[in-house]
Amino acid sequence: MPNSYQITPDKTTMLVGETRRFRMVDQNGQAQHKVTWTISDASAFQSVEGDELQLYAKQSGEFRLSARTDFATAEGTVKVAEGSALPAGTVKWASGAKNGCKTTRIIPAVQVPNGPAMFQQSICEDGEYVAAYTADGVQLWRRKISNNGAPVEPGSGGNSYESPGKPMEAHATSVCDSVAVGTEQEKIRDLLGQRNLTFHEQPGRGRVWLVEESGTQCKLTFDEKLVLVKKQKVFVVE
Repeated sequence: MPNSYQITPDKTTMLVGETRRFRMVDQNGQAQHKVTWTISDASAFQSVEGDELQLYAKQSGEFRLSARTDFATAEGTVKVAEGSALPAGTVKWASGAKNGCKTTRIIPAVQVPNGPAMFQQSICEDGEYVAAYTADGVQLWRRKISNNGAPVEPGSGGNSYESPGKPMEAHATSVCDSVAVGTEQEKIRDLLGQRNLTFHEQPGRGRVWLVEESGTQCKLTFDEKLVLVKKQKVFVVE
């Protein structure tokens, strides 16, 4: 995929009196430095400029936002409305749209200090990606997790979600990759012991385990017979 730069979020709707922040990123979600910001009507905002931009809206209207470095430019739009709340159904922000890519999942994140609020999983022409966002649409990072269905090689920085139905693999990257729906709880306990991993029992009579791993958390849900019925991998900031 060719190199591309974006403002995140690139489309924002906010109220007079609200503050939003923006970041310029490359195709991997890496924040750019020495960024120069321009808003089409500077008098409509109070701003704090730097590698990130903070805008405090003082009047309503629709505005163009641009970001520039020595080698790249990016553009976005900011719409400011009056009132105490945005109308029902208003899209507060849009971020990270890329030609040839289609969003497949939006996944809430386990809240950690300074961590993401959600993850976006998408399919692109060259493979599958996961991106992390704040609650206001600022992209924190973007990682490739497969090449058109083939997992990214270990050590390449990718992480992946696996479909249920695969057998246990003792050396897979994550517990969520290692166990299949239908596995008995005791077998999973043994696997965790082999890896020296700990888990926390969530409310529900021991039927929900949260396994802490490097860069991820794996949430395992069991039925009344203590058989795995659901698994969910959640990415956390490393």
